[in-house]
Amino acid sequence: MLSAIGLVSSQQTMVNSLEYLTNTWRDRIMSHQILRLLVTKTIVTCITCLLLFQPSSYAQDYSLSNSSKFIQLQTKNNNSFVAYSVGPKKSKRGLLLIHGWWGLNREIKIWADSFATAGYRVMAIDLFNQQTTSHPKKAQKLVKSVNQAEANEKFVAIIKALSMPDRKLAVIGRSFGANQAMHATMVGKDNISATIVYYPFKEIFPNKKLITPIKSPVLAHFAKNDYFFPLKMQTQFTSSLKALGTTISYNIYNARHAFTNPTGKNFNQPAQKLSQQRTQEFLNIHLN
Repeated sequence: MLSAIGLVSSQQTMVNSLEYLTNTWRDRIMSHQILRLLVTKTIVTCITCLLLFQPSSYAQDYSLSNSSKFIQLQTKNNNSFVAYSVGPKKSKRGLLLIHGWWGLNREIKIWADSFATAGYRVMAIDLFNQQTTSHPKKAQKLVKSVNQAEANEKFVAIIKALSMPDRKLAVIGRSFGANQAMHATMVGKDNISATIVYYPFKEIFPNKKLITPIKSPVLAHFAKNDYFFPLKMQTQFTSSLKALGTTISYNIYNARHAFTNPTGKNFNQPAQKLSQQRTQEFLNIHLN
């Protein structure tokens, strides 16, 4: 009798074990099915986003990997320098980008790539002879090492390389690059349709004799709390350009110097987004 009871108990245990295993495997299969469904939906969503948010018609059939590269250029005096070149070669819109005091680093290349994917032919000039830094003291030395006459020759050469029939050009610079953008526009004024400067770095024209009239319009993005380019300098800058007959519009953001740099301590996302929107609107008007 006891052995019969034990046999029944063993059989019941086996049944329970089989039910447990069955339920476990069923749950696992359902989990895998749910996971596969989620992955499939995610892939479909990504593809949909890519189709819905394509760049403008300027950028169709364009691949960064196929065109981005460093090129070597020469001035009329045979001084060599490099530039990061990217974007559709036949684009009707061209941009000359000028780096800040950190040099032509990864951030500047990403900046150039962002314009390239929007359909611009972009060249980012290197004024520091392939040197970059993340240390302020070395950055100051690099800035001081720039000979303005030589830099101007480089601007002439790169504007010539970027030019082509029916293509309109703009110059954009940030910080130290904003100062240099004004110099580039002055030496290449016959070929430049627009200039955009972000929070210039100290005095733009230490030698006032170098200031010459600019034909193309200028857009300036200033920071309200800018140690390097305070409100007094901002007023002097805009007033001097207006006195020369230059059309200049400007915006002052509640931010600090270098507010568009995503890796910097002064990064201000709302100001960055708004300035980027205004920059694009300005380019759409003057490069069309």
